[in-house]
Parts: sequence; structure tokens; C-alpha cells
Amino acid sequence: MQFWLKLSSSLAALYGGAVVALAAALMHLWHSSLTELATGRVLAALAMLALHALGLLLLNIWQPTKLLLAVRLCWHLGVWLFCWTLLSGVFALPLHISALAPLGGQSFILGWLLLAIASWCQTSWHRE
Repeated sequence: MQFWLKLSSSLAALYGGAVVALAAALMHLWHSSLTELATGRVLAALAMLALHALGLLLLNIWQPTKLLLAVRLCWHLGVWLFCWTLLSGVFALPLHISALAPLGGQSFILGWLLLAIASWCQTSWHRE
């Protein structure tokens, strides 16, 4: 399980860096070339990416369990399905399949529901 925790943390840190880089690019490179709709989609993707990057990093303060690992998996899946779909649609990137965005959103929601369940199942929250 240690490998998956390290991988999750590394990806979350990369997501955080991507948020900063994409926000800077949005403000400095694309601010006049994107439509209002496209800008809204990029901002929605960045918001979800930032929120779940922080959430994934905060999960590290708790005792790792299989249920929390499932939360991580759902959130990573959500990032890739939801955020990639929005960004790839705006920038005409490969593998743009618009039907994947709702699946990403559902993965985010499932992760949050699993976290709610985990809060009642955990006997010890903090790492020892």
C-alpha cells in the first residue's frame, strides 16, 4: 500500500503544479483568445483539479485504509476523466471524449461519499 500512497501524493503534487501553470497560461497567454464558454470550462477544470489535489494531500494525515485508498482512486479517476475531458475539448487535444466528463464528476462524488463512510468506520484517524 505504501507505493500507492507515494504515487497518489506525487500525482497530487503534480496536479497542484499544473493548476498554477495553467492558471498563469490562462491569464497571460489565452486571456484574449478563448471564448467566455471556453474560459469557464478551463476555470471549472482548474477548480476541480485544485480542490482534489489538496484533498488527496490531506488524506495523508490519516491512517491509511482500503476505504481511503478507494477515495484516492475515485478522485484520481475523476481528475483524469473530468479535467482532461474539459481541457482537451477546449484545446483540441487527443483523446477528447465528451461523454467521459460526467463519469469523472460521478467519480468525484463517489469519492466524497466514501470519505463520509470512512469517517464513521475509522477507529484511529491520525498516523502514529
